[in-house]
Amino acid sequence: MRLDFVKVSPSKNMTAFITNYVPPAHYAEIASKIMDYEYLHAEQVGFLVAPKGEQSVLRLEMSGGEFCGNAVLSAAAYCIYKGITNSNKFLLEASGSDIPLECVVVEKSPTHFEAKAEMPSPLSISDITIDFNEHCISGSVVKLDGITHFVTDYWPNSKENFDSLIEVVTERVEDKAIGIIPYRKRAGQEYEIWPFVYVTETGSRFFEQACGSGSLALGICLSMKNGEHELNIHQPGGIIYVETGDKNYISTDVRFTSEGIVNLDL
Repeated sequence: MRLDFVKVSPSKNMTAFITNYVPPAHYAEIASKIMDYEYLHAEQVGFLVAPKGEQSVLRLEMSGGEFCGNAVLSAAAYCIYKGITNSNKFLLEASGSDIPLECVVVEKSPTHFEAKAEMPSPLSISDITIDFNEHCISGSVVKLDGITHFVTDYWPNSKENFDSLIEVVTERVEDKAIGIIPYRKRAGQEYEIWPFVYVTETGSRFFEQACGSGSLALGICLSMKNGEHELNIHQPGGIIYVETGDKNYISTDVRFTSEGIVNLDL
């Protein structure tokens, strides 16, 4: 199978888009191969298809049907990169969101964009405490449509802790995708996260260089607890800016690094 792809870097959260139509039943298998080192070595895979509504310019479907904030930013930038729309403000559809999302894209260069996108409101927020390594860890479970994040101020000692931590969290939380979002404060409105995501459909577990929905989840939690509504969320790949209020938005730099054809044996 020969598929056209575009590889995108929203704060180094490497995202591969397949631009041909493929049956959704094959999404998980295709994504699993594409994320492999032998192929495109991406952190996540999305499929760009025709929108369902007349007002939207494009639809993004993630491989596991989950919601992905950075993929939305990337798909928004793709609309300008490929000239799908002449307006820098438009609506985009995405898996995990029941409503079209408002996007604003500013072109910095032919391959570099600043993208801002509306994020869906959380379905629920609840506080939980879990037992982990003989410690009680408290945090908030932020359920979005398509992904649920466990946001906690517990900072793991090493990467190895995350595999054990996700096992404990998934005993309490079920969703298409589940994120572990440890955070710590830097200064002022600056925070840092170390995002880790588990996708149920594909079974993938990975550290993200940047996590849009996880940044949003932290922003929502801090707006409720501290009244902070504009935050700079530092992560391994860069900074995601979060705005919370009547509507919630995230934004970051998006770069198109490569595109071409990937050959898959399915």
